[in-house]
Amino acid sequence: MFMDSFFVHQLIFACTTCALLLIPGWFFLSACFARNQFALLEKFILSVPASFSLLTLAIILVDRFHLLLDKNTLLMIIAVITLPFVIMTIFTKITTHTNIDIFTFTKKQYTLLGIIIIFTILAKSLFLINSIFPTATDLAHHLYWVKKITIEHHLPAYQEMEITDDADGLYLSEPHAIPDFIIGEHVFISTIAILTDVPIISAFASLILFVINIFTLLMVFVLTRRLFCNHRFGSHIALLTLLFIGPLWTISGAQAKFVSGGVIGNVIGNLLIPATIYFLYRALSEKRSAYMIPAIILGTTLAYTHHLSAFIFGYVFVFSVILFMIFQIDGWNAYKKIFSLFKNPFIIPLLISACAMLLFFIPPSYLDKDVIASSIGTPDKSTRIGIPFSQLQSMIGDARFIFGFIGMIIFFISIIIFRLKNSFAIIRLHIPVDSFAIAFLGGWLSAILLMSLFPQLLHVNILSSRIATYAAFPLSIFAAFFIMWTIDHIKVHNTSTLALPQFIISFFILCILTYTFTSGLRDNATSMNVRPETNDALQTFHAGDYASKVFKNNIQKNDFWILKDHNYITADTWLKIFFTYDFAFPFSRGYFARYESNPDRETCTRDMISTPQSERSIYCYESLNVRAVLVSTKQDASQFTRSDNFYRIYQNDELSLFLRK
Repeated sequence: MFMDSFFVHQLIFACTTCALLLIPGWFFLSACFARNQFALLEKFILSVPASFSLLTLAIILVDRFHLLLDKNTLLMIIAVITLPFVIMTIFTKITTHTNIDIFTFTKKQYTLLGIIIIFTILAKSLFLINSIFPTATDLAHHLYWVKKITIEHHLPAYQEMEITDDADGLYLSEPHAIPDFIIGEHVFISTIAILTDVPIISAFASLILFVINIFTLLMVFVLTRRLFCNHRFGSHIALLTLLFIGPLWTISGAQAKFVSGGVIGNVIGNLLIPATIYFLYRALSEKRSAYMIPAIILGTTLAYTHHLSAFIFGYVFVFSVILFMIFQIDGWNAYKKIFSLFKNPFIIPLLISACAMLLFFIPPSYLDKDVIASSIGTPDKSTRIGIPFSQLQSMIGDARFIFGFIGMIIFFISIIIFRLKNSFAIIRLHIPVDSFAIAFLGGWLSAILLMSLFPQLLHVNILSSRIATYAAFPLSIFAAFFIMWTIDHIKVHNTSTLALPQFIISFFILCILTYTFTSGLRDNATSMNVRPETNDALQTFHAGDYASKVFKNNIQKNDFWILKDHNYITADTWLKIFFTYDFAFPFSRGYFARYESNPDRETCTRDMISTPQSERSIYCYESLNVRAVLVSTKQDASQFTRSDNFYRIYQNDELSLFLRK
């Protein structure tokens, strides 16, 4: 019976997740666009970001009217955003003559595509086997808010108390805003949790992120094929790009490590950025304003989902506009295409509604003057002044970085030559003729490179290494372009007067591919976890479950606080999910170095564990009303067992819980 129940619950979870990720977006695209405007594979992939965006924005709007987000309400929301599109799909016939032949592949290409996808999933799965067990700190922070939504049935106010030590004494402050979390990170996951009753402390969130990550790679594949639609080897470039971001370097960067680590904003942001670029590109290049509607919806969702991703996309958009103005090759006709998009009666009202929603009606938590001021300006920390080329190369992968960088140089030099000579050299060099493809490809990579390497030039004051992870996808596209440009260039000049024999050329290409595979697979091998910390985490969860039941009444009366250690306890951040009282509950002794590097940081959390008998610690215990302490038995239990002021009420193989007398 237990096994039957387990598999039934897993089946419900899987079906619900797939349905919510595919059905709303599929019918939205079917209702708004003709069937032959998307290839079947293309539409299948685009349905995921479209579904995520529709569901997220709908729930945010419904919560604004103070409706309970329970199962009935969520099912009603899903029906409201899906059924109208189903009806429109059945009764509305949109005719067009868009060419989708670019997604018609040969049997060998389909076989290669299938092999790449299978090995991508296999490589990620092998990594996640040892890392998917819930221990990551970031994931615990996010799932605290997911748990809060499932309990309160409302989207949360991102606030927490903090220990304040000033002239008025030592006390807990009133809840203050936390700008690090954005509601879009939690809406979809909490929806799945409410509808399926899946346990919050489980692998369900990582599995959702895993699916989103797979579709992100496919989204980049689709975007690459569209951007290189005028390249006679565009399908090869798209397949090579998927190879660079799929089975190769599939763990490091914004890939499987971010999935298991619960870096939700980055994972979703990496899906929404290329999806938004895709619809913007098609709207501009095909002069069809209908594509602007999903572009605006996706861009708005991005702003509600992750501040860094939205910030980067803003720079990418600005750089794309600048490059378009510099390199556009169609003259005034290109600008006419842009202006004609706004003739659609839906575009201007939709843009105004999106701006009003973001700025006035439901502003994201990060739209605060202090937060904005801390992100824009001269970098003020060593981690924000930019990373050296060598570090970026190490993060992205040697082969991918080198080939991508060379590909970018060739790309821009080719365009410059064309602009100077005003000839058809651009066609002979086999780069996209489309001005918009040039702008988006160049703007996407150049913006991220400048933001991560030279942030002071753009007044970016954000962690440089986190920005650099976004360069993996555009660099992979340029790396694939470089390889195909090299092969194509050799082929074009492969005449009887060729200086090099054919076997030397073949050997050269083989060396490139060997270096690529060696670099990518080596990165995968070094990123694999040796041993999961499953047993240690289970001990933490057992202790948290015990403490939440024993102290439940005390916590509800707001007269009881717990202190735990972050240095020696595995998955200790997950303890806050057991209580779901305040984001700061329980208090935590942070890493020792952080107390030394920040002289303004409170020291009570450190002293109450390190020296529980000191006068300072006793004052902290009494002022903050800390009644219980959870520590590692091997590292810190001794100072409490020797004290007459504490007695142990719980112990397992790893942890000890002490109660203050």
